Amino acid sequence: MDDTLRRALTLLTESGKTATLAQLKARVGAQRYPMPVLIQALQQWKVAPQPLHEEVAPEPQARVAGAPSNAELQQQIDDLRQQVAELRDQLAALKPR
Repeated sequence: MDDTLRRALTLLTESGKTATLAQLKARVGAQRYPMPVLIQALQQWKVAPQPLHEEVAPEPQARVAGAPSNAELQQQIDDLRQQVAELRDQLAALKPR
């Protein structure tokens, strides 16, 4: 069994959860492993768990392909704030006093 799958199953077990296919799939990503591999790993784990004996650190959340970075999001927020300010100024100029 792949170490990544063992790590995911170990983390699920250590967190007090019963490892299920859905939880394993969510933990490692369905695109990374084909479903038959996930099913086989889960079946092997249920028959004979082989937890990693090393200190297991949670895997960092992978960035979704095509998702903007934090800096890009912050730039978009700044741009939108500027647009809102400009629109407010335009609206104020249109309102009769």
